[in-house]
Amino acid sequence: MDKKTKISSYVLFIGCILFFLTGCKQEEVISLGNEEQSMGAEIVDSLTVNATTFLLDPLPTAGTGVLLTGKLDDGDLGKLNVSTYFRTGISVLDATLPDGAVYDSISLLLQYNHYYYGDTTKLQHLNLYRLSDEMELKDIPTTVEDDEKPVFVSGSTFWADQELNHDATVLGSVSFKPHPLSGRDTVKIKVSDDLGHTLFNMAKNADARLKNAEDFASFIKGFVLKPDGDGGCVTGFRDSVLLNVHYSYHRETDGMQVHDSLVFNLSETAYQFNAVTADRSGGKLAALVQKRSEVPASQTGNQTYIQGSTGIVTRLSFPTLREFVNQSNLAISKAELVIQTSPKTQTLYGPPSVLNLMIANKYGTPISLLTASYGSGAQNSYLVKGNNGGSNGQYVFNLTQYVSNQRNATSDLNQSLLLTLPVTNLMNSVNRLVVAAGDDKPSIKLRILYVKF
Repeated sequence: MDKKTKISSYVLFIGCILFFLTGCKQEEVISLGNEEQSMGAEIVDSLTVNATTFLLDPLPTAGTGVLLTGKLDDGDLGKLNVSTYFRTGISVLDATLPDGAVYDSISLLLQYNHYYYGDTTKLQHLNLYRLSDEMELKDIPTTVEDDEKPVFVSGSTFWADQELNHDATVLGSVSFKPHPLSGRDTVKIKVSDDLGHTLFNMAKNADARLKNAEDFASFIKGFVLKPDGDGGCVTGFRDSVLLNVHYSYHRETDGMQVHDSLVFNLSETAYQFNAVTADRSGGKLAALVQKRSEVPASQTGNQTYIQGSTGIVTRLSFPTLREFVNQSNLAISKAELVIQTSPKTQTLYGPPSVLNLMIANKYGTPISLLTASYGSGAQNSYLVKGNNGGSNGQYVFNLTQYVSNQRNATSDLNQSLLLTLPVTNLMNSVNRLVVAAGDDKPSIKLRILYVKF
């Protein structure tokens, strides 16, 4: 190894030690044998970070594998109401009934997927309605340019702000305390016998609509599950929904009474989506009404927020970063973005276990995921928990490549980063995060280790 390489390695080694031992600006000068030829390893964490709470365009929530439904009343983020829409089909086309079959009842069976958010000790109420509107996938508006399409949108889908009309009559209802972590518990809703008799007689009479999936979808357009009452929890169910028409008959071979069911399942996951309505009036985020609106941290007690399904993210910009990295006598060794959370660990709405960053264009539309520095996969930052003694939890992102790319960059200065849940959780959960408040700004720091020549 030549002398120059040894010196460079030594500088980087010293710099890495400094980087993790201190959070303020320091300098370590390394001499090259000539007083005019020296390099200093320095850390800066005082670059300006502008943070706002930002509202994305409505999110695509179809086919996520999770039926979400329930209500939350969050003191920070307002009231949340989540309903789930789905369409069923006959599991076995051209199903036939045994001779002498007699109708018993009809029920909808929901299986927990182990997700919940809120207070499971409160009684939850769900109402089932039959849709009067057709379930039709919705395209992105043709006026949207390619650079305005979110990175997670690929085609026609259903969106979180969509509502479809349904019959006024409640088809079935249930009240229960969620047991989402149970491996065997289910939620069973007794459905109106009017629908049960209709489906039973169709099978008994070999109705052609039970032999063709499209014809059946035109007849039973779909269903919606809506929360009722005060709520207090959003619960997740698997997309293996079963609408069972129960019947019985006497078996010819031994005369024993047999109980069986016609099963209608969720046959097309693309035709299941979760709809979200939020009432933030009177709260810190009352100004988040229209898409792409934002609220500066200075107006929310120096805190910013993230919430799944609603499209609430934290938008970050670094107005002095490009000027800093374009100094002629400076080379970036490492850069980290540190996000701190509240020190309280035992809260009803705990922080998510992992976060992502997305790169947004000047409109705030996420156009790509921030990858691992000099890697290809999305960069995940996992929560390092704080404690109730006053230590904040934190997430740390490696921004070395992102910061280095600002040198001689020609990209739009109005680009920003969006702090958000991973894409899957962004669409199929209501997990939220409150970024901790510092003295006069959110507890967000961009720490840069650099070598100064």
